[in-house]
Amino acid sequence: MSEEQPRRLSDKIAAAHEQACNQGKADVARSLLHALELELSAHGGAPEKRTIDEAIESAFTRQRLLDTT
Repeated sequence: MSEEQPRRLSDKIAAAHEQACNQGKADVARSLLHALELELSAHGGAPEKRTIDEAIESAFTRQRLLDTT
């Protein structure tokens, strides 16, 4: 069975952010994190009606770690 693909745009952006961090692409990761912030806010369209999940929280943590190295 294939792995289920994320359906929400925010989940896809978070996955791309993780990949950019894993590859050490700090500028790309920072841009993706900004895109994630826009998607989760009213400025990116209709705000999502969900709590911050582990993937989203992890994205911000990864970015902080990447920015300090």
